[in-house]
Amino acid sequence: MAQWKDDDVDPRELVARHTQTVLTAVAAAAGLMLLWSAVVFIPAGHEGVLFNKLNGKVSAKTLKQGWQLRVPVLTNVVIYDCRRKAYTMSMTSADSGQEGMNTNWSPTADGNSVGIDITVWYRIPADTAGQVYVKLGNQEWCEEQVIRPIIRNAVRLTVARYTAPELYGPKRTEVQEKIKEVIDKSFKDDQFFVLDGDGVFLRDVHLTASYQRSIEEKVAAQQAIQRKEFEVAQARQEAMAIKIKNDALASAKSYLQLRTIEMLEKKDFKVMVVPQSQGLILNLQEGK
Repeated sequence: MAQWKDDDVDPRELVARHTQTVLTAVAAAAGLMLLWSAVVFIPAGHEGVLFNKLNGKVSAKTLKQGWQLRVPVLTNVVIYDCRRKAYTMSMTSADSGQEGMNTNWSPTADGNSVGIDITVWYRIPADTAGQVYVKLGNQEWCEEQVIRPIIRNAVRLTVARYTAPELYGPKRTEVQEKIKEVIDKSFKDDQFFVLDGDGVFLRDVHLTASYQRSIEEKVAAQQAIQRKEFEVAQARQEAMAIKIKNDALASAKSYLQLRTIEMLEKKDFKVMVVPQSQGLILNLQEGK
């Protein structure tokens, strides 16, 4: 049986020392992880909704920006962006930023249909993120299931009051303001969102292909009518110019005849034959 010398280390003691070191490190790591999970960072312009997993309740007070404490494991924090957000519905995907967020096609008062490209600035009011979480859901879901339908409804209700030419031309600013009023009222009724800044921007108005062709045909017809009217006016002016010229020539001819008679009366001629163009054969002797 092997005998250990006094200066040798007992392996059992060595194992015990290493085990204690490992356990201490694990405990320290666990403590750090627990401490880390007890704090949460809320970015600037955001609010955190504190959800208790045990009782399923949401804290009435939202967590503001900065480092905040929470009970680890038992609570969960859902962060909402309360800054200004732009929701765009456009025919151009580069403008809308997301696939499927296309233009709003709506019927008009004159039985046509137009596509409205629009951008809406909105935000979640302060201390409202908790209500949004409980009654609606996460922010992405809200945009597709709440914001988008409100915008579509406002566009349809407003566009139905105007004709396609009005929407495409003189009433565009008025239509934008009416859409803004409807959206603002819907937001205030629900109290989950508010318009931010100018709020609503009517980016573009699209016409159907058939209506666009009818406009082009109408413009072409009007141009043809204007061209004919110009040709008629030009012909009248030319005829008037010819008449004035003839009148002037007739007056000049009469004047020349008179001057010829006056000159011949001063001469001692019995008979004078003048050019046929003058229309005169005078017997000067009889005239005396």
